[in-house]
Amino acid sequence: MRRLGWVVGPLALLAVVAGAVAGWSAWHGEDAYDHTLQRYGDRGEPNVYVDLPDGEAQLALGSPDGHRLVVQWRDPDGHGWTAPETVWNDRENLAIENTVRYGGGTVAVVETYTSDVHDDSDSSASYVAVVCRDLACDATDSWATEGQVTPDGSSAYLGQSAEGVLFWDASAGFHEERWENHPGFDYRRASPSDPVLAPDGSLRMVGSAPDHGSCTFALYTSEPGSAGLTVADRRTEPLRGNRPSDCRTYLATWSDSWVQVNPSNHRGATFWFVDDGDGWTTTTEDASGFDRIDVRGCCDSSSIGFVHWNDVTFGSPDGQRIQVQSHLLGEERWSDPVLLDGAPPGSRCRWQEGYEAGPQGFAVVMTCRGGVAVAATPDLRSWTSTYLPGVRGAAVGDDEGLSIGQRRVWSPVDGF
Repeated sequence: MRRLGWVVGPLALLAVVAGAVAGWSAWHGEDAYDHTLQRYGDRGEPNVYVDLPDGEAQLALGSPDGHRLVVQWRDPDGHGWTAPETVWNDRENLAIENTVRYGGGTVAVVETYTSDVHDDSDSSASYVAVVCRDLACDATDSWATEGQVTPDGSSAYLGQSAEGVLFWDASAGFHEERWENHPGFDYRRASPSDPVLAPDGSLRMVGSAPDHGSCTFALYTSEPGSAGLTVADRRTEPLRGNRPSDCRTYLATWSDSWVQVNPSNHRGATFWFVDDGDGWTTTTEDASGFDRIDVRGCCDSSSIGFVHWNDVTFGSPDGQRIQVQSHLLGEERWSDPVLLDGAPPGSRCRWQEGYEAGPQGFAVVMTCRGGVAVAATPDLRSWTSTYLPGVRGAAVGDDEGLSIGQRRVWSPVDGF
């Protein structure tokens, strides 16, 4: 089961013999979509597919030979694809994996290449960023293993170096911005977090300075599309370990007005920087609206990210009812908690799991001694639930809905 998280990518110095086709535009004529999809994987990188907001439109990206990155676009009517277009070609290194991020019609793919497929470290790795929008793609060397995209798709962050930040925006394409007022990369003194991209295209970063048994956390913010940093607020907490590196943090945000600060040393407490309109302050109250369930037995909160580019969390406060929340791409907070009927009184339930079910839906299955309780939604907004006595077997979610033990139990069209 995928759990919600934020990955911290290493810095990398890139020295790649490669060529890019930057800023190409597909032909928009009548026969633009008269090709079939080319599927890769035997000798190169398998296709990845991203659903786009216009009808049945999709973007497909893969590699036929492990060197070239090739894209195709599917017609919004779903009947054909554009001709394959090479957007990057690294003749010396091999493509081995990629990450995909999406927002508002913009797709950011970071492809990892390596000069040695037997090297398990990052020393032989290099990274290429491909950003695609409106039948056009840009590609360049990147400094990170994954990108970040604003919910409206207007901006993307593609990593940092000691000198600055690599951005992309819809009007200017890729551009590098030099750091100003950065706390530095001496992790014995500053321990800066990786930046996160706020919805307006500005950066948030926390520098963590150890001093005599404590950590002082400084929030740095920038203007949209800039790497010029300003200290917005500070908070001091006891040092939760014996090493200065125990002050390091990783961040998350869906909003221009809050940042979640997670200590890398999990003995430290999570807190939030919050802009209340009169300036930034700190709080230990969850600014994202997440209603955590922490119980003995079934079932603590579980969170899953990248559910059709959204997030879902679920749990049970009493081992019988099911509580759900969703976060939709572009929203600044979790939805209000919804508490649904599940198993009947007296039931003993043991665990919960979540599944993508239907084109845009999700289902939570709570396994009990006498059956299963299921909560489901076609759109991550409206939820229904039921209890299925005597039902056993493995649960499977697919585009048609949810099945348990070879039996279809829910679909977005027919419900339970």
